Amino acid sequence: MVKKRSLLLVVVSLALLVLSACGAKTVDQSSQGADGQAGAGDQSLERVKSAGVINVGIEGAYPPFNFYNDKNELVGFDVDIANAVAGKLGVKVNFVPTPWDSIIAGLLAKKYDIIISSMGITDERKQKVDFTEPYYHTGGQLFVPNDSTITDPTKIEGLKIGASIGSTFEEKAKELKVDLVTYKTDMLTFQDMLNGRIKGVITDKAVGANMIKEKNYPFKALGDVLYKEEAAFTVRKDEGSLKEELNKALKEIQSDGTYEKISNNWFDKDIR
Repeated sequence: MVKKRSLLLVVVSLALLVLSACGAKTVDQSSQGADGQAGAGDQSLERVKSAGVINVGIEGAYPPFNFYNDKNELVGFDVDIANAVAGKLGVKVNFVPTPWDSIIAGLLAKKYDIIISSMGITDERKQKVDFTEPYYHTGGQLFVPNDSTITDPTKIEGLKIGASIGSTFEEKAKELKVDLVTYKTDMLTFQDMLNGRIKGVITDKAVGANMIKEKNYPFKALGDVLYKEEAAFTVRKDEGSLKEELNKALKEIQSDGTYEKISNNWFDKDIR
């Protein structure tokens, strides 16, 4: 009888342990969060704050958003926004210049914490990374020489058109069935158009306008934007706590006048 009771106690104890373990697992899973929210194991914000530095991937060849000036200093709208947001987080910025065609790979390889480099939000990119709320709105536009015979930016099938590799401009060019020529940077596309090697360039409307103004290129924007785009900070998918804090900081600089001041400095208007 004693043996039977002992056996029964063992069985009941094991059952309780199993139920307890299942319950603990359920709680742990629910704490992971959904839709990019911070999970229980997410230490991304704590990591950045403990270091006192946020490492930011940036192209550095996309004026006026991010580029090197005559003094070889990294400047631009993205640079100023990154510094302002970092200030709200209480950390400094360490910029990590990275070629555009490998910038997402660098983030996934943890070479930096985030990307602030005018990256447009796309469904394809969302499969690999996550995005904050947009920090500005823009659009892709066709730029052509002043004496170009092209009259419709959507009717360029078969024409030799340049775009930066790995960009949404490249995707739009493919959609329009052009004879596509890709480049490492937008600056190279304009140089090749000046030399007559391509008939047009698809790039960001502000970038194109800035290059024409700064270099006095004999080019013009043709028609309206080909598509509208939202740019956001780029983060790794499992780092919701950092994403939440970045969204909070972005909202703060937009509400206290900092964002408007930065935007007016580079574009003479608020581009949010």
